Amino acid sequence: MDANELLNRYAAGERDFRLANLRGIVLSPIDLYRSNDAPTLRLDNLNQHQHRPYLIGANLSGANLTKAHLSRANLSKADLSGANLTGANLIATSLSGANLSGANLTGANLSGAHLNWANLTGAILPNANLTGADMSAAKLTKAILGEANLSKAYLIKANLNGANLKDADLSLASLKEADLSEAQLTGAELSKANLAGANLTRANLTKANLLKANLRQTNLTQAYLNGACLSEADLTEACLDRANLCKADLSKTYLRKITLNGCHLSGINLSRADLGGVDLSRKLLTGINMAEALLNEANFSGAYLMQANFSGANLSKANLSGAYLIDADLSNCCLHEIDLSKANLSKANLRKADLTAANLRGAILTEADLRGAKLMGAILPNGKIYPR
Repeated sequence: MDANELLNRYAAGERDFRLANLRGIVLSPIDLYRSNDAPTLRLDNLNQHQHRPYLIGANLSGANLTKAHLSRANLSKADLSGANLTGANLIATSLSGANLSGANLTGANLSGAHLNWANLTGAILPNANLTGADMSAAKLTKAILGEANLSKAYLIKANLNGANLKDADLSLASLKEADLSEAQLTGAELSKANLAGANLTRANLTKANLLKANLRQTNLTQAYLNGACLSEADLTEACLDRANLCKADLSKTYLRKITLNGCHLSGINLSRADLGGVDLSRKLLTGINMAEALLNEANFSGAYLMQANFSGANLSKANLSGAYLIDADLSNCCLHEIDLSKANLSKANLRKADLTAANLRGAILTEADLRGAKLMGAILPNGKIYPR
């Protein structure tokens, strides 16, 4: 069947083209065709607007469309389930509401395509080009998108549950309120992506790049973020309960009103992060880097902070009562009105720290370095108040 026959049969009312051999067919304007491979089938006079193909609602399930040229064609609500679209040209093609479940789109070019509300369950899309594609509310459950290019794609409220996005490029993509639960995102590029309100429960983001990403109100419960880059990301009101953040980079990150219950935080970098008011009480934070972080009114009571780096941090009015700060670096810190009662500060570095009006009642300061520290109005370990 050639292209003219296909369109003529469609115009006559036929819709069933299951298992058709349409390999290399050209159903796109000639000016977009730039391949050196001669197409098997060709459609004449397609530059004329009236000859542009409309196959709305056509049944092309199981069809062979390998290396087909379908750019700008209208295939809305078409059934392409199980079709072979390997290497197909689908630039700016309309596939809104189409059924592409189980379709093979390996290496296909879908840049600027309209796939909103489309069903891509179990679709095979490794190395596909989906730059700027509109996939809003699309169903991509367990789709294979490894190394696919989804930069600037629209995936608002898309269902990507269990999808494989390993090493995929999602930079600047809009994934607002998308379902990425249990998705495989190892090594994925998500810099400046919008993931506000997205569900990333149990998602694997190991070594993913989330630089400057919007993760406001995102659900990252039990997510794997070990070694991930979250520098300068916005995690306001995000849920990170039982997430694995080992060796993750959260420097300069905005982390207000987050929950971190049961998190793995060993080796995490929180330098210059904004954690004002955060609750990290009784957490194991040995060796954590919080240099120059904003930690005013944070709760570290009973936390294990041995060898932690707080140099230059703002801990004014923070609660560190009963915290273990052995060998911790608190040099040049703002510790105004901090509660360090019964804290263990043995061998801690408090040089040039501002402890004005701090509460040190019952604190252990054995071998602590307090050279240049300001203690005006502070309650000392013996209960006496240092003169102002």
